[in-house]
Amino acid sequence: MNHETFNSREEYIRTLFGHENVAQKSARASLAGAHDGISIHAEEARMLQLLIRLAGVKKIVEIGTLGGYSALSMAAALPEDGHIWTLEKDPARAKLAKENTQNDTRITIVEGDAVQTLSSLAAEAPFDMAFIDADKLNYTHYLDWAEQHVRKGGLIIGDNTFLFDAVWMQERPPRVRDTALQAMRDFNKRLSNPEKYLGIMLPTAEGMTIALKLF
Repeated sequence: MNHETFNSREEYIRTLFGHENVAQKSARASLAGAHDGISIHAEEARMLQLLIRLAGVKKIVEIGTLGGYSALSMAAALPEDGHIWTLEKDPARAKLAKENTQNDTRITIVEGDAVQTLSSLAAEAPFDMAFIDADKLNYTHYLDWAEQHVRKGGLIIGDNTFLFDAVWMQERPPRVRDTALQAMRDFNKRLSNPEKYLGIMLPTAEGMTIALKLF
């Protein structure tokens, strides 16, 4: 390490703390090509694992599965009796995720639009954590659900909450819709409410908003 050089702070952090098990590495490799770069980074996965252990998390709902990398990462920090229900709308991504997670019985993949399928998980509530990493337009809808089904003292976490840096810009970038921008700004504002949450927004590659539910 003494003689290594790095091109960025992210690369330095990732080299030191981005530990991945075999399942994580395999899932990341499967995302090369069309899905390359969409999943969370290794150091972000490590941070989620730390939060899971610190908060004593056992039951997680993940909205947005992609290839299963984040689900496998979080499962690695769960106790043996922990479980993750992860929701994926796209059939091809759900199929890939099933292949990548087939050896971990703590992961259940729920296929279909999360706006509809979330209701099927109500019987499993209360949950200890919700991790939201899906279509930005519905982040406030997912937060509404999480507020009802995550326990007091549980975690609600949203990824990509910078929305390509649009959340602080005066003029909306062309690639971002007004409706998505408003939804993300509302999502972040709600989680910043100190009467309801102990929250923080971290400057990860795409922004991650983390909040401890106080009610």
